[in-house]
Amino acid sequence: MAAIGQTSSNPISSAVGLRQALLLLFCLPFFAALDVSSIWDSNEAFYVQTPREMIERGDWLVPHFNGQPRLNKPPLSYWLVALLYKMFGVSVYLERLLMALLACASIWVVYRSGEMLFDSGTALWGAGIFATSFRFLILSRRLLIDVLMLFCVLAALYFFLRWVRQRNPASFLLFCSFLGLGFLAKGPVALLPAAIAAIYLLWTRRLHRLADAPWLAGGLLAAVIGSSWFLLLGAVHGWQPVADFLLHENLGRFSHLDFGPQRGPFYYLAVFFTEFAPWAFLFPAALYWLFRRRNGPGRETREAFRFLGLWIAVYFIVFSLSQNKQEYYILPLYPAAALWVAAYLRRGNPSRAARLPAAAAALAGALLIGALARIIHSESLILWVLPPVFLALAAVGLLIKRVPVALAAASLFYAAAFWIYLPVLEEYKPVRPLARTILQQVEGRPEQSYRAGYYRLTAPSLAFYLGHPILELYEPQEAVRHLNSGRTVYLILKANDYQTLSDSYPDLEMEIVQVRPKLYTTARNLSRIIGSGRNDDSHWTRPVYLVRSAQQKGE
Repeated sequence: MAAIGQTSSNPISSAVGLRQALLLLFCLPFFAALDVSSIWDSNEAFYVQTPREMIERGDWLVPHFNGQPRLNKPPLSYWLVALLYKMFGVSVYLERLLMALLACASIWVVYRSGEMLFDSGTALWGAGIFATSFRFLILSRRLLIDVLMLFCVLAALYFFLRWVRQRNPASFLLFCSFLGLGFLAKGPVALLPAAIAAIYLLWTRRLHRLADAPWLAGGLLAAVIGSSWFLLLGAVHGWQPVADFLLHENLGRFSHLDFGPQRGPFYYLAVFFTEFAPWAFLFPAALYWLFRRRNGPGRETREAFRFLGLWIAVYFIVFSLSQNKQEYYILPLYPAAALWVAAYLRRGNPSRAARLPAAAAALAGALLIGALARIIHSESLILWVLPPVFLALAAVGLLIKRVPVALAAASLFYAAAFWIYLPVLEEYKPVRPLARTILQQVEGRPEQSYRAGYYRLTAPSLAFYLGHPILELYEPQEAVRHLNSGRTVYLILKANDYQTLSDSYPDLEMEIVQVRPKLYTTARNLSRIIGSGRNDDSHWTRPVYLVRSAQQKGE
């Protein structure tokens, strides 16, 4: 009997081991080449430098960046990085390690949620689809605050589901706790899971269950956690910063166009099909399968789809109504879409025609990347072709109904792409080498004897690399005033802005210290590169100058 029992358990153990191995593989790209790339100036610089200034100033209440208060976001992300800095020292690697850990924790929560909604196989596929979605991978390498908020959102929804299934008071309290932590991470937008939970209870006629939940204690817990910093900030520094955050940074972003370009109400449809690719191309077929009368999902599965559909709809509708639209705002709906597609792939038995658009999208991506690699870096063709091969394998796996193979290949594609491509792209990120040049030229001089900064160029990471406040200039009069101040001044600016300043102010003399290429391209330029078959840097880079005030030429 023991031998029979042992034999029958082996397949289960093997399946569990395979799931664990795949989950680890899904996490691999998030740790690939963490310390290779310099800081991404679009957003990452703030979450690397602000915690450093928090420690240097000894002020954990009011975040500062470049010596100025930065109160447009709550401080939870800054606090977490600052704690790592205190324990291990200041480094970009630690901030990225935190993002990678949060991303992997998010993948795990998606897996556990999928187990509750469906089964372990669907959960595994859903976690893999989410882990290999483009937007999630990119944000998990450069935007800590959204990755942190995403984890809080996923954890809150997971514990809400567990409370619905088990009626466990502890799960309800954890649901409320993560709502509060999400608010402390990014503000009111993190409370959308509460709206999803309330609508779901009404829709499924379960609202009466709140009578058995510790809703008063949970509400107080969420309120205390979420409002703690705001109350302390208001008590110490007045209530205007709190009002500005709630009304200007949140309500203002939702109701006014001042914070971004004007985008139409269907903007997020295009975002979904580009940034959740290739999996987004399976979503229409999955939607059709759900509403078919025959061969559609059973009643229990429909209940799970009801929750996922509500989750997707709330985020899609809320941000479609917002006047300010950014592509990463709908990141929290991708886990629900991933589980939706995974359930369809496992239970809907999709035809090859239904799988073909997603496979074709992956294969087209592989061909595009391979073509660019051949042109831009032909001398290392084997290494540059390796990531497209993995992506093509993912397309084949999807086409022949080998979804685990497709997911594993997609993870290897991203891991290989980060390890191979990021070091090459460093050549076209100018801030770190230009900062090194500045430090070499001012070596041995006191910090007060010179100023450095940028003009009409997004380069906040310069503050981190120089280790002190920088100039952030946008008006030509400001640039001219600093360059004519009689002090040593270094400015990073684009070549066309240098030419405009030189033409507009003939008496202004600037010494060009160094010229670096900066990555800049469009879809049209990429098509020109592929069409010409030649590596022409002018199609995908722009020169950036480091200039120095001419008064100090003789130094």
